[in-house]
Amino acid sequence: MIDYQSGYILRSVKPSFIYLSLFLALLLNFLPFGNHAWVPDLLIICIVFWNVHQHRYVGIVTAFLFGLVMDIHSGSLLGVHAFSYSLVSYLAIAWHNRITALTSFSQILNVFPIFLLVSLFPVLVNWALSEQIHWWGLTAIVQAMIEAMLWPLATNLLLFPQRRPIDVDPNRPL
Repeated sequence: MIDYQSGYILRSVKPSFIYLSLFLALLLNFLPFGNHAWVPDLLIICIVFWNVHQHRYVGIVTAFLFGLVMDIHSGSLLGVHAFSYSLVSYLAIAWHNRITALTSFSQILNVFPIFLLVSLFPVLVNWALSEQIHWWGLTAIVQAMIEAMLWPLATNLLLFPQRRPIDVDPNRPL
C-alpha cells in the first residue's frame, strides 16, 4: 500500500495491531468524560480509518459488533449505534479510494459528512420515536467537526508502524 501524501511504500499491517487499536479506542470511549459535544467518539474515528485503509480486516460486521457494545455501554436504544456504525462503515468502504487519494485537508472535508451522519443519527432516531426534537442534540455537529479535525492525527498515528525508514540500509534487503 502506498501513502499518497508522503510517498511512502507502507509495510503490511498486522491484524493484531488493527484489533488492538480498535480495542484501545473502545476503552477510551468507556472513560467517564460525560456526553459532551467536545468529547469525540474515538472508536468511530478508528473504525472509519481502518475501513478506509484496510477494509478487508475491518468491515461492516466488525463495526456492527462494536456498535452493539457501545449501545450496551451507553444505555441507549439497542441498535442505534450498531446501525449507525454499520452505515458509516459502508460509506467509508465505498469512499476509500477517493479518501486515500486526497490531501489531508481534502480528507477532512470528505470524512466530515461520515462523522456528521454517525453523530446526528441518534438524535434523528430519538426525534422519530418521541416526536419532539431536542435542540441540544444538535451539538453533535460540533462533535463531528472535532472528529474530522482529529482525522490527520489519527492517520499519522495509526500509519506510523507501517512506514518504512527513509534512510535505506544497503546491507538490509527491502
